[in-house]
Amino acid sequence: MPTLRLFRLLLWMQWRSLLARVRGLRKRSPLLPFLLVSFVAGYLLLGYFLFFRGLKFVTAFPAVGALLSQRILFLIFGFFFVMLVFSNLIIGYSTLFKNRETNWFLTLPIRHADIYRWKFLECVAVSSWALMFLSAPMMAAVGQVNSASPAFYFQIAAAYLPFVALPALLGSALVLALVALLSKPWAKQALLAGAIFGLAALIIFVQPADAKDLGSSSEIRIFNQLLSHTRFSLNPFLPSAWMAHTVFALSGGLAREGGFYFCLLLSNALMGMLLGFEVASRFFYDSWARAFSHRSERSQLKADHRRQARLRRSFTQTVLDSWPMAALVSRPVSALVLKDSRIFWRDPAQWSQVMIFFGLLTIYVLNLRNVTYDIQSRLWGTMISYLNLTACALTLSTLTTRFVFPQFSLEGRRLWIIGLAPLGLPRVLMQKFWTACCAATFLTVSLMVASGTILKLSGWQITYFAAAIALMSNALCGLSVGLGALFPNFKEDNPSKIVSGFGGTLCLVGSFVYIVLFIALLAFPASLPFSAPSMTPSVRTALGTVANGAALLLSLGAAVIPLALARRRLKNMEF
Repeated sequence: MPTLRLFRLLLWMQWRSLLARVRGLRKRSPLLPFLLVSFVAGYLLLGYFLFFRGLKFVTAFPAVGALLSQRILFLIFGFFFVMLVFSNLIIGYSTLFKNRETNWFLTLPIRHADIYRWKFLECVAVSSWALMFLSAPMMAAVGQVNSASPAFYFQIAAAYLPFVALPALLGSALVLALVALLSKPWAKQALLAGAIFGLAALIIFVQPADAKDLGSSSEIRIFNQLLSHTRFSLNPFLPSAWMAHTVFALSGGLAREGGFYFCLLLSNALMGMLLGFEVASRFFYDSWARAFSHRSERSQLKADHRRQARLRRSFTQTVLDSWPMAALVSRPVSALVLKDSRIFWRDPAQWSQVMIFFGLLTIYVLNLRNVTYDIQSRLWGTMISYLNLTACALTLSTLTTRFVFPQFSLEGRRLWIIGLAPLGLPRVLMQKFWTACCAATFLTVSLMVASGTILKLSGWQITYFAAAIALMSNALCGLSVGLGALFPNFKEDNPSKIVSGFGGTLCLVGSFVYIVLFIALLAFPASLPFSAPSMTPSVRTALGTVANGAALLLSLGAAVIPLALARRRLKNMEF
């Protein structure tokens, strides 16, 4: 059994590496493990409380509460499945085709199929652990709401394994197919044209609900009309529907039905792994060789082009030079910005995720048209506007954690070159901070203005929320850049693995805690007219000023403290 012996050796190596990292972390700062455990415990408790109260509120609706809670869970698992496919697609590309360890394995006397199998398991672990961790409070809340037995939690933990394996198999197969397809010169243009066509079709065919029709219909008809767009999640051929059926059956004590859907998940996952390991693994080396030959050919063509047109400026350099603030930026900083932008756009694993994020944001903004008819009430208008701010903030935290946090670590072993340059590492750190702030502020403020316009908010409200999201952009970028420099991983060139480490987890949890506190402080003054209608306007104004001031101080602390600690660490760094 050479495959099992190889896997046992690699697992032992990964375990020893993990233990070494934990020991090194404890030696550097004994308080950091305690801080991480505190953040994780806080998220689990707070997440459980929010999910439990939300499910209790939904199930309390007369006649339709159970149906509504079930449909929500079907949609959640459908969303999980789609996101896991994309996550495995992107991480699989980085793990199989852009990883130095994979290239080294291919030079050893190891079967290519075994390398593919090991990297597939590694990809599943990297892409799925966060989902299982983040959804743990939700499953605990479902069990408590339905008064499930203690065995329910162990059964659901077992059901997650085949559930996360199915999108991983689909994503790995798509990686091999796309690598072969993208080696064609026309493939990227066709992919971009298809994305533009899909976006245009989404804008044209996704229409909001008609307020007049809803106003003249009965409540049952309105409910059925609003749920009609979620029926796709009930498709019996979707693995997400099998997982949702498993949860409902096991939480309700229906062991036979739950066992049937669990076996359905398990059998399909085992069959998929058999096909993936025995069939798809045979195409791995051909796809890898094709990707590297295409990359070498492309590099040679670019080198020839540069030699023929040495004085011609690139598009990125032209944009940077025409930027209104270019005169205030030194040439070394401009060169670093140019380097980071080129590295970003040359990596398909990076820009493909940006496309996915923008696609999801477009769908979100378009669907805001479906709720505009219901915000004539002042209470609902206030609630929806702050929920919109929360959604934008959570999207921003995902972007900063995924793309901003790894930027310092991606300098890799070449960091000593920049460190010995006259520019200095502290200025490099601030360059990454201001670059991330400009990009994040532009994106989030544009998103907030567009969503506020669709929600028909007043000009003052749009300005207020735009200023709030701009402040959050600076705070989250400072938090991500600072923690990225405090907890670097120069040995890894895969951003997904960098984020999956201790520093990335701490950044994600810290961003979540900051968003919760900031939104709570910001929404507190707006809730006073409904929670305390007898309070005088002067007292409300004073409390609002204090809350906004506290939110400002919280944002400054979230941005300044990590950056100050990172600058002090970089000044003492030795090469």
